[in-house]
Amino acid sequence: MLETIKLQTVEVFNTVVALLPTFAGALALLLLGWILARFLKLLTIRLTGSLNNLLARRFYGSTLEFARLSPSLQRILSSVVFWATNIVFVAVAVRVAGFTGAAVWLERVVVYLPSLIGGGLIIVGGVVVGGVTRKFINHAALAAEIDNAELLGRFSQFTFVIVGLVIGLGQIGVDVTLLILLFGIVLAAILTGFSLAFGLGAKSMVENLIANQHMKLMIKPGQQIVCGSVQGRVLEFTPTCVVLETIEGRTLIPAKLCMDQTLDIIITEVKDEHNKSIQP
Repeated sequence: MLETIKLQTVEVFNTVVALLPTFAGALALLLLGWILARFLKLLTIRLTGSLNNLLARRFYGSTLEFARLSPSLQRILSSVVFWATNIVFVAVAVRVAGFTGAAVWLERVVVYLPSLIGGGLIIVGGVVVGGVTRKFINHAALAAEIDNAELLGRFSQFTFVIVGLVIGLGQIGVDVTLLILLFGIVLAAILTGFSLAFGLGAKSMVENLIANQHMKLMIKPGQQIVCGSVQGRVLEFTPTCVVLETIEGRTLIPAKLCMDQTLDIIITEVKDEHNKSIQP
């Protein structure tokens, strides 16, 4: 009995001693991977910081002065580099240690990493481009004195983020058919809402634009007209109105009003001295 226990203890000890170099090599790989991952993480932070400084110098004083990577985005990129490097070295260390099952699973993860990183970079690119586009449109809309500049900027940002998300998830391998369908439905609903709002809000303006084109065919500047209770001389046409010179001053009449009401054109006969009858 004691002899059996002694033999088993010796076998376990010999096995542990035989595996010590393997485990030591695996631990060394893990330590090396962690050190390299830390170095690459710091390098990524430095490179993104240098990129921000380059963009700040390049676009200083222009409308793209705000184009830079945010601190949160820098942290995300550096973390991706850190963990991707660690996963690669963990897979190698597990293979060296002899854990075949775990090594096969980790190797699949490593093979999948390029697609995962590529998809993540596309998504991050969509977020970055969306943020830059939002600020650029805000500046351009404010400079052009367009109302709802913030809404236009947010809509453009949302569009770029969704497009980047769809392309990135497709690169990763996720089926984005349902997401594309939902995005199409949401976009169609938004565009339909804008179309209805524009159609209902601009109905009067469109009617005046069309009526104004017909008015230009019937009357000319300089003629005297009577539109409803207003009488005056036509001075000019705006895109939607007729400008009259009346007793009270300049009067703007919507073109549609002239088409809906009775319009009288006063024609003044001009006698030419040369056409007078010569008495004998």
